[in-house]
Amino acid sequence: MRKNLVLAMTLSMTFIMVGAGSAFAEKETDVIFAQEQIAAEAVDTAQSQENNQETDSQQVEVAKTEVKDDEIKTIDADKIDELLKINDETPVEVKKEEVAKAAPVITADASKVDKLISIAKAQLGKPYVYGSTGPKGFDCSGFTTYVFRQMGISLPRVASSQAYGGTRVNKADLQKGDLVFFNTYGGISHVGIYIENGTFIHASSYSGGGVKTDNINSKYYATRYVTAARYL
Repeated sequence: MRKNLVLAMTLSMTFIMVGAGSAFAEKETDVIFAQEQIAAEAVDTAQSQENNQETDSQQVEVAKTEVKDDEIKTIDADKIDELLKINDETPVEVKKEEVAKAAPVITADASKVDKLISIAKAQLGKPYVYGSTGPKGFDCSGFTTYVFRQMGISLPRVASSQAYGGTRVNKADLQKGDLVFFNTYGGISHVGIYIENGTFIHASSYSGGGVKTDNINSKYYATRYVTAARYL
């Protein structure tokens, strides 16, 4: 009986030790597995970063190659002029819609021009006075100088100098307020202000003159007309 009891106790202790050993071994195995898993993940991460760096490096190299292959080239200014040049004999078709979209010709401010003409007409009938710039009398360039001064515009004092200022205007393109110039003796020597329909206002030195209106297409002025300038 006692012998059996000792045997039973011995077997129990053996089972306990075996169980404990198994549990310890299982726990140790789990720890080792976890460590291996962490190490594997670290290796994967390092490999991924290395691959990304290689990819970025490849992209940079490709970009460098593309820039090199698509290198910007310069063209001499003379070559550009040659490329843009259109032969005068080459017919160029312009569509109606393109003409319609073209920028309009810049014209003077209508309200300012009307005010200028109004000031000029207010001087009608005043006498011609050589060397005078008004307001009681005028010579031709003194008259234009006075009228434009009322608009805040300073003109050269003599007709020949006024002709070389402003913007040159063709006779066919005359507008209200333009200065018109004539060669009455020895070059540009007379000036007036264009109104409309060939009419201009000026200070005339002829008998019965003074500030008056005349027509640039009349026999006298048509043969003496020289040029026109726009200041407004």
